[in-house]
Amino acid sequence: MSVTYPSRARTTGPLLAATGVVMATVAAIIGRLRPLEPRLLGRENPDVLTSVLHAVVGTLFWTALVWTLAELIRATLCSPHREVVDPSHTRGRRAWLAAQMWTVLALLMVPLESADSAGLAFEQVVFDIPTYITSTPSVAAWFGVAILGLVVGLLALVTTHLGGLVMASLVTVLAALPVPITGAISVGLNHDFATDAGAWATVGMIIAAACILVEVLDGPRPAIINRLIWVQRVGTVIALAGSIVVTWHGQAGHPLVSDRWGVARIILIVATTIWVIITWLPHTTVLSWLGMTMVAVIVTVTGAAQQLVPPRYLIGQTPAVNYLGYELPRPPTAAILLAPGRPNIGFWALSVLAIVGYCIAVSTVKRRGETWSGARTGSWIGAWVVVVYLASAGLWEYSSMQFSWHMLVHMTFNMLVPALLVLGAPVTLLKAVLRSADQINDDLNGPQDCLVAVLEWRPTKILFGPFAAWIVFIASFYLVYFTPVFGYLMRYHWGHQWMLLHFMMAGFMLFEYVIGLDDLPASLPHIGRLGFVITAMPFHSFFAVITMNAHQIIGKDFYEALSIPWVPNLHDDQNLGGQITWATGEIPMALVLIALCVQWFVSDRRDQRRVDASEDASLDESLAAYNEMLARMAGQEITQDNPDHKS
Repeated sequence: MSVTYPSRARTTGPLLAATGVVMATVAAIIGRLRPLEPRLLGRENPDVLTSVLHAVVGTLFWTALVWTLAELIRATLCSPHREVVDPSHTRGRRAWLAAQMWTVLALLMVPLESADSAGLAFEQVVFDIPTYITSTPSVAAWFGVAILGLVVGLLALVTTHLGGLVMASLVTVLAALPVPITGAISVGLNHDFATDAGAWATVGMIIAAACILVEVLDGPRPAIINRLIWVQRVGTVIALAGSIVVTWHGQAGHPLVSDRWGVARIILIVATTIWVIITWLPHTTVLSWLGMTMVAVIVTVTGAAQQLVPPRYLIGQTPAVNYLGYELPRPPTAAILLAPGRPNIGFWALSVLAIVGYCIAVSTVKRRGETWSGARTGSWIGAWVVVVYLASAGLWEYSSMQFSWHMLVHMTFNMLVPALLVLGAPVTLLKAVLRSADQINDDLNGPQDCLVAVLEWRPTKILFGPFAAWIVFIASFYLVYFTPVFGYLMRYHWGHQWMLLHFMMAGFMLFEYVIGLDDLPASLPHIGRLGFVITAMPFHSFFAVITMNAHQIIGKDFYEALSIPWVPNLHDDQNLGGQITWATGEIPMALVLIALCVQWFVSDRRDQRRVDASEDASLDESLAAYNEMLARMAGQEITQDNPDHKS
């Protein structure tokens, strides 16, 4: 059965196409101003043609990205309810077309970004791409985004399963991150704040923009609005808050109207503010199109203003500011490490959303008369409280510049936090909350349909299954720390954030199959879980021992560039980091082993009680049947002895 979209999608097509033409025209005008921007040290400004092409192609790329996500939402959460498997391959056809455009545009941006960064003409770079593709992180980011576009397009074209399209949606959201976090927000003082804020703003903007595009294409129908309205509201607020922080960082204290970059940021913030207000007003066709207009403005500024030079670019910086976003603080003491320090707003925001979302979900479940364990809630909140503390204590600030403290934070994220998270049974809670949404008879796929489809999709079972989780958990230590990957990632705030998030997710995946309380499609018996823990412990110990005894310094170039005065010997600091790794890894793993044994014992007792109860019930039924048989036999004998008796 093929999806039939409302005819409204066809009638709005020409108007949306006209909007795209206007966006490209405005982007070309903004790009025309690029040669007038201040010249960076050691670089020339690119020629007019390169600047215009950069602005136009960049704007069209973000437009295609939003369109791809919108079509994926229409094909999953807002599609007519039907079977999970679609043999006709029509469910993701529009998303495939949009992803193809996104891929081609991202590939075009590789030479354009190279030319813009080097101050060269486009034709000088386009025939020598291998030389420039690793010249800056931004160029490599565009190439990576093109690869992700190819993956999304293939998923949308090939997969017949609803879960595959949901996963394609998640990949699309992630694909929006590489370009902004490697751009202007990653440079200068306080760029750690700007990088986190820019990442959150981009995610919020892309998701909310896709939702309002779905609303425009399918009309402001109650079923669509009920599905997407709160996503829009939260997304726009996050986008606005992040945009304000990015603007504060880029302006570096200069008046907003003193440069073209500041004027572009004013336009973006005003448009986002109007968009936030629109999401809280009663939905009509006019307001939907007004919101779409604000999205067009935001996307145009986002795509075309990347070449404009923020005042922050023109301020010199030390190596510490270049790598960390702040100057080296004073030598650490126990009080400094444990007291509040420079906050990590990225993990702060993630923790707040996780705690608030979980509490709202628990409240929803209880309002329906269902029960939820307070221990699970406490475990989940406790995990994020640990994250909040680490993200705001001095320990976090020093972990970015010293290997030993980095390993303490890293092991906490990899061991303690995931173990507490899985005891909160988040997947079970999410299923319980989404179950009520599926009871709404609006003839659309429910949120729980999408969640279950993802969990039951075969590639998900393989890529996020127990054996893959074990391999990722073990291999990540060796691939990150014993290769140049660690030194490269530590040079950038986004790299440090990604590394910690990756290790937290790796620990979550492993512990979910070891002591997790969720009922997953791919699960292990208790003996298999025990084997996972026992086999993982030696690899972790080997890593700690190798780290302590290694003659080669991990991340040597990065730490030498910082030249931290209170770390005169990098080898001694690495040895301390190995000791911390061993202590903070083996103890949590032993506690996990104990928790697993307790769960195993409780499960066996529960199973035994169930078997005993079943046997007792079976025995009672047998006894009753035997007595009934005796009674019938007695009645038959009476009938034979007394011919006058009539039954």
